[in-house]
Amino acid sequence: MKSHLDRRTFLKDASVLTASAALIASGASSVVRAGASDERRISAVLFDSRYSSSREFADALVGEGAVAFDARADIAALWYGPLREHVAKYGGRVAGLTTDSDFAVSKSFGREFQFSLSYEGSHDSRGSTAISHRLRGSQSVSQIELAPRHADSNWARALGQALARTRSEASPKQWQSSVAHTSQLGDHPGFLRSWLLAA
Repeated sequence: MKSHLDRRTFLKDASVLTASAALIASGASSVVRAGASDERRISAVLFDSRYSSSREFADALVGEGAVAFDARADIAALWYGPLREHVAKYGGRVAGLTTDSDFAVSKSFGREFQFSLSYEGSHDSRGSTAISHRLRGSQSVSQIELAPRHADSNWARALGQALARTRSEASPKQWQSSVAHTSQLGDHPGFLRSWLLAA
């Protein structure tokens, strides 16, 4: 009887090890497939803790159930460490309000994990006393456009909430764009990029 239980335990442990080895061998492409939850919700948000608008954007998405990751850390380490583990476990989309360079890096890493860009916005106050928001997405951006237009100084929080409600698709056939303007915040760095990656 004891040997039968030991054999069963051995076979169970062996199957777990085999599945784990297969997951590791399949590489980054397994990350998105592993998350069995709703792929249309935003489950992770990248932000830059130096800027209040970026923090407010993240706070809005955390309020909708996302987990926040500070892009001021090594962004490659995020994508290959805690962010990768989070997406593997929970699936979903990844959003951000970051510097342009962190956006470019995230878009590149996202491709490795089978993510495509479904929305991007530029938030530019260079040479101006206001912020110009140029928004483009894979569906009508009218709902997203209304967020900064009606919120003014709270534009980043409103934008995060609007993105949480969108159901855009990756790799769109046609993109739509819009422009809105808001007052400039004191710590706005001149240029930030908002974005949404979908599997």
